[in-house]
Amino acid sequence: MLTTVKIISRSVNAAMRNRNVRLSLFLILGIILISTILLSINVVGKTHDYSIGDIAREDVRVSGDIIFEIESETRAEKGRIAESIPLVFDRDQSVLVESLRFVDILFDYVDMTLREIPPTGSEDRTFQLITLKSKLPKYPQYDDRILYELLRIQNAPDIRQSIKKIIIHILDNGVMPAPYSNPLSIANRNVTIKIINSPQVTDEISRGLEELKTLAEINAEIPGLVNGMLQQKSREERTLIISATRTLVKPNLFFNAEETKRRIDEATRNIKPVTGVLKKGQTIVREGDTITTETLNKIAILNSYASTTRINYILGVLLLQVSFLFVFGYFLLEYHSRLLPDRKAPLIIFSIVVLFIFYTFFLSRTDNILNSTIIFALYLPIAAVTMIIATLFNIFIALIIGLYLIFFAFVVSNGSLVVIVTAFSSAILGVFVLTDVERRTDFLRGGLILGIINSVVVVGVCLMEEYTLYDTLRNIELSLANGIINSILVLGVFPLFENLFSITTKFNLLELSDLNAPIFRRMLIKAPGTYNHSLMVANMAEAACKEIGANYLLARVGGYYHDIGKIEDAGIYIENKITDKRAKSLSPLEYSRLIISHVDKGVALSRKSRLPEQVESFIREHHGTTMMTFFYHQALEEADASGETGSVNKAEFQYPGPKPQSRETAVVMLADAVEAASRSLQDPTNVKLESLVKKIIYNKLNDDEFEYSDLTISDLNKIQRAFMRILNGIFHTRIEYPENEEVQKLEEKVNVKEGDN
Repeated sequence: MLTTVKIISRSVNAAMRNRNVRLSLFLILGIILISTILLSINVVGKTHDYSIGDIAREDVRVSGDIIFEIESETRAEKGRIAESIPLVFDRDQSVLVESLRFVDILFDYVDMTLREIPPTGSEDRTFQLITLKSKLPKYPQYDDRILYELLRIQNAPDIRQSIKKIIIHILDNGVMPAPYSNPLSIANRNVTIKIINSPQVTDEISRGLEELKTLAEINAEIPGLVNGMLQQKSREERTLIISATRTLVKPNLFFNAEETKRRIDEATRNIKPVTGVLKKGQTIVREGDTITTETLNKIAILNSYASTTRINYILGVLLLQVSFLFVFGYFLLEYHSRLLPDRKAPLIIFSIVVLFIFYTFFLSRTDNILNSTIIFALYLPIAAVTMIIATLFNIFIALIIGLYLIFFAFVVSNGSLVVIVTAFSSAILGVFVLTDVERRTDFLRGGLILGIINSVVVVGVCLMEEYTLYDTLRNIELSLANGIINSILVLGVFPLFENLFSITTKFNLLELSDLNAPIFRRMLIKAPGTYNHSLMVANMAEAACKEIGANYLLARVGGYYHDIGKIEDAGIYIENKITDKRAKSLSPLEYSRLIISHVDKGVALSRKSRLPEQVESFIREHHGTTMMTFFYHQALEEADASGETGSVNKAEFQYPGPKPQSRETAVVMLADAVEAASRSLQDPTNVKLESLVKKIIYNKLNDDEFEYSDLTISDLNKIQRAFMRILNGIFHTRIEYPENEEVQKLEEKVNVKEGDN
């Protein structure tokens, strides 16, 4: 794990040392900042100050879809749900237990008193009553008449059970202390009775609110209840039971406001707000119309959305863009040399993206355009952007930028599916329709393809959205026009980029690959060996770059121009058969310096010829920091023979660099070395050639010449195979044709007949 982190850290540090990478990351942050500000403005609209009866000073339109809550309807819905929730009452079972306990206490003390003081006369009754009252608890307060009657009646056990029966009946139904006062302002008439303080009974009972009785109502109903349930009892006994029951019955039913509210809150918690929608482009009021209550309410909704920035929305947009930054940053750090082959690339891409962002933003603010999301999507030049970037740089970075622009268009259009589908097809097609462009007319062909395929996409969208036939045909026309206009736009913009930024395009490279150019005619005359060598290097580099997915056209042109610095002193180079007389008189160091100078001379000639910087990089980098081993060895031998130790400076025999900064320049370096070395082989067989190619690749790799080129081991293997195909085509085994004299001698020996077939 630690090793992986170290490797990643080194890679990041190495990439961050690249000026292009640092500039790109800075510009990406700029794009994110600009787009976030614009998207924030997109959700913060203009406010309108009106009152009822005012005359509208302008058309008031909705700038974007607004979903708002209709609070009155939401409240009404919550009230309806709340009223359907039964009121909760607690029936305290301990009240019944306590009441029955007091019944038993009462009769137990009556029996105890009767045993202690047997009745013999009226005087004894009075003494019994006094004794009984002294024994009974103070609560409840028993009426003397009740106690007197209980002492007088003989069938007390039967009376006890009757009183219990009546109390149980009353308290099972529940007794409220007072009428329900509706503390929650709920008009519900349904009741749920919860049994509390009872380990045996946990069920809930449903009742109507009108069924619940207060203590006062129960006391009034007790006589009728007793007379109905205890008809067999005497009038005197029923009177006693009524009085005792009234004394012992206590309220046991209490409204539980907290539980009722909890149940109501639980039921209404998940109720979705009742919403209304103001559609983008909808006219709330027209200029000159009178402001009504209805229009004022809608304007108030607009103002509420316009006056506050939707923080969650902006944070969401920002997070999505930061995630894009991480994705792009990763590929940038990992493959920066491939993504940004030109120093001007970051600025160019930044300019294109910012222009698109501003254009899309202002287009989204145009109400007439956005009445149709399809029309909005077809007005977006997203295909032109991806076409330009793919042609100027590469497909991969065009795809990344295209995906980001799709995201921006999607957000600006308030999440329109039509926009994202149409923009996606345009962006992807824009990348791939021009992959093999070699002529400027190919842009028109790509635009036509783009228009046709987009038309198919638009027809699908129109069918889904149930457009009329007229609108569908109109959108097809716009799709075709969109493709053609995008291609014309790209065709017109290309010369601007070529001249304004001095950037190398495919068309520049095709023009530079013309071998009839004056510089190549001069090379052919003055340095024919170098000319042929350059052609071979170009062919080998092109084949290798095709294999590894690099810019093969750039590599071919770089191969043509990499040795133009040899034209001036062509006669000192072995491929030109060393016709320069200086060659014999120069020391190894002087010869080495003269050969190394062809790089500087080539750069000077490049600038004189106004070659693009990308092409010039092949001249500077095709030798990297390699050693002039042949002359260095000669210098060492001479120093050793003369005894001049310490007279040889190794650095003077080394090319100053820089090392190849791209895959293309690294491939040309290898092709240059392999082609030159292959000419020195005696009897070049396939085995010898393969050994030579492998050795050169290994030596360059071992010398860290590919340190900044982004070449992989897999790439090197593919390059080797590509080189071998070219070399085998050059050094293939040929038939050794006989001399004419030999043929004639054999003809005489075999007496060859001459005549008609």
